Amino acid sequence: MFLRVRGPMRLIRRGNSGAYTFIEVLVAMAIFSAMVMLATMALNQGLKQYRGLMEKGINFWDRAKYMWISASFDSAMDYYVFRENIGWIPYFLGNDERVSFVSRSPLAGDLPVVVWIVKEKRDNGLYSVVYYELPLYTKGYGELDRDYLVGDYRQGNSLPLLDGVKDINMEFFGFDELKQKGEWSDNFDGSKKRSLPSAVRLTYVTENKKQSVLFCINTNSMIKATRYNE
Repeated sequence: MFLRVRGPMRLIRRGNSGAYTFIEVLVAMAIFSAMVMLATMALNQGLKQYRGLMEKGINFWDRAKYMWISASFDSAMDYYVFRENIGWIPYFLGNDERVSFVSRSPLAGDLPVVVWIVKEKRDNGLYSVVYYELPLYTKGYGELDRDYLVGDYRQGNSLPLLDGVKDINMEFFGFDELKQKGEWSDNFDGSKKRSLPSAVRLTYVTENKKQSVLFCINTNSMIKATRYNE
C-alpha cells in the first residue's frame, strides 16, 4: 500500500524497504527508453548491412555471368565447315535475334561447344537474352543450322543473361573485304565475311536506362581463310 505526502513528490511504501522517488522512476524509464532506442538502431543497422550484402551478392552473380560469357567469346574457335556452293567457311552467325559460334570454353564439361545467345520475347512484351550450348562433336553446317531451326539447342546447358529488358540490340565489329576496313554492323555471317568478328556489342534498355556490354573475340580467321580455300 502506498501513501502520497505533501512536499516533494515521493512514493512511500510501508514496511522496512526503502522509498522510490519520482525522479528515480523517471531515470529508470529514461534508461529503458535509451536501451530500446539503441536496440532499434542496431536492428536497423543490421538490416542495412544485410541489404548491402544482398546487393553485393547480386552484383557478384551478374559479374560472374559476364565473366563466363566473356570467356566463351574469348575462346571462340575458327571452326571451319563446308557449305555447298561456297566452300569452307568459319562458323559464325550473328544478327539482331541471335549469335552462334563454336567455343573452347563451355559452362560445363571439357568438349568444345556450339553456343547460341538468343533474344527471346516474353508474354509481357519485354525481352530476355539466354545463353545455350551443346557439345560440338563433328557437326557440319547443315546440322548446326538444323539444331537452331528445330529448337534442339535448348536441350543443352543454358544460362539467363538478361531478363525483363525493353529493347536489345546486337552489333558486330569485323573486317569488310570489299571496303577494306573494319566497321560495326547489325549482321555478321561467316560465310560472307570469311572470318569471325573481333568484337560483339550487346546494348539493352531497362528502366529507361541504356547500357552496353562488349565481348572480344581473339581469332586468326583471315590467315586461315586462304589455307582452307586453296
